[in-house]
Amino acid sequence: MDIHHRSLTARETTLLELVAGGLTNRQIARRLQISEKTVKNHLSAIFPKIGATARTQAAVYAIGQTTAVAEAPERPSRPATEENLTPREWSVLDLVAHGLTNRQIARRLEISEKTVKNHLSAIFPKIGATHRTQAAVYAVGRARGRGAALGGSPVPSMGQ
Repeated sequence: MDIHHRSLTARETTLLELVAGGLTNRQIARRLQISEKTVKNHLSAIFPKIGATARTQAAVYAIGQTTAVAEAPERPSRPATEENLTPREWSVLDLVAHGLTNRQIARRLEISEKTVKNHLSAIFPKIGATHRTQAAVYAVGRARGRGAALGGSPVPSMGQ
């Protein structure tokens, strides 16, 4: 993955690429041989530079800056299809890929936050994700393969 952003340092660019790959702070720290606190400090510096307010938005931004989608550390053993995700799960996954929080998703879909969490709990094993950033990376990758975001609207690039 090759991210170009004039205000990011080389270390920040590397870190952002790893976030887009779906790695956790602990995994990034181990890979770069730095502390988890240093990873958090870098993320705190990166977010305002790219216009992101959350990790998922940063991952979506990073993917939008590249021509190739990052390989998530864990790929699904069977890819998600319309048959194994419900229409509501696709809606939730689409909004996760757009960087919305559970509360924002609940408001948008007029459901409770608990229901959003339940949907995410059902989605993660179906797509081989262990957390929402991996789910967002998966969703953006599928959207790129189909030429549009899951919900038919392009996934926004933050900070552009």
